[in-house]
Amino acid sequence: MGFAVEGASELYSFATPGANHAGVNFLFLLPTALTVVGLLFVWVGRHEWTELHRQRTRRATAIFELSLVGGFVAVAEVALLVAYPSVGTPGWAEVLFGAAVASLLFGTFVTYAYLVFHLVATPSKAALAAAVVWAFAVSVVITVALAADLPTVLALVDSRSFTVPSFLAPVSSLISYLFVSYFLLLAAYFEAHATVARGLPPGAVRAVRTSSSGPPP
Repeated sequence: MGFAVEGASELYSFATPGANHAGVNFLFLLPTALTVVGLLFVWVGRHEWTELHRQRTRRATAIFELSLVGGFVAVAEVALLVAYPSVGTPGWAEVLFGAAVASLLFGTFVTYAYLVFHLVATPSKAALAAAVVWAFAVSVVITVALAADLPTVLALVDSRSFTVPSFLAPVSSLISYLFVSYFLLLAAYFEAHATVARGLPPGAVRAVRTSSSGPPP
């Protein structure tokens, strides 16, 4: 449900250019609200995967935590550059900022794909791989866009401005292309859920660790 909502939200943003213009209006708030709802569904569903695939989920969580490092790096870099303005904004700092933020986005897709890769057949494995590759391509473009916006971010932080930065609109437009990855994940997860519902094949039994309470109804 989370992937369906996320995919529909990003597809709406992609098909409706006005949705990417920052401001308090319906077109901007709707996809944002749907994104929050989608993430909520994904988070709630994580509990069942933890119960049935504890070891796999633990590794997927580790991958996601590594992607979170990117967010901390971006925040720390901005804080340091604001604290030491004499450093300026060298090229390496811009690239590091863009890559750090984009890695947070890309890491979530690697997490989702890894979590169910062992549960699906070859066509769905290909869909998962395609979702990750597409997310990586979008993340690279976002890295380039955000790298150029680092001076603007520093100026906003330094002036303590609470206005919505204008560069969010083009970045939001780029993120909307991820509807492709979300729908590919949705297709693969349908098969993964069906696999769990009918029981894993003997060769996959060791890949999961069933809780004592048994599988969910």
